[in-house]
Amino acid sequence: MARAAKYTCLVCGRTFYEGQGVVIRRGGLELAFHSSRCAAKFLRLLVERSEQGCLEDSARRVARELEEALKRRQEERRKVIA
Repeated sequence: MARAAKYTCLVCGRTFYEGQGVVIRRGGLELAFHSSRCAAKFLRLLVERSEQGCLEDSARRVARELEEALKRRQEERRKVIA
């Protein structure tokens, strides 16, 4: 039986196994959070401490994409009365 990978949360220090929590891998960076609450705390600190121009363009782009996806889903749910 293969052993599952074990991670340690960056925020609270709890350990958890693969398949639980939130693990983000990007390039050589790996961020592990045991819960969505810890991930949200990290994200909040990251946004507060980063320089304004560094994240602003990416944040606007992602927000626009999510708003467009939400509009499409709302239009698909709208009942068509014929």
